[in-house]
Amino acid sequence: MGLKQKPTEQWDRYSIEAEIKRRGKSVTQLAKDYGMSDRTVRNALYHPSKQGEIIISKFLGEPLHELFPERWTVDNKRIYPRYSNKECA
Repeated sequence: MGLKQKPTEQWDRYSIEAEIKRRGKSVTQLAKDYGMSDRTVRNALYHPSKQGEIIISKFLGEPLHELFPERWTVDNKRIYPRYSNKECA
């Protein structure tokens, strides 16, 4: 039998926020450290917020595409939805 590989870590908003707290910051403190509104950073946990996502990525030292795979490509290009949900329905 071959060696089992460890599954890749899946980041979600809960694990991202927990990791920020584990490293001794709150989302509000993190935002203040970067001179941003806490809403900007907090919004990144729920929906696209480019500046918030970049701040979180820098603080955690994780690539954007790993933290937010549905929003960023491996080469750090933003993924923009082609159509809104209203147009598709």
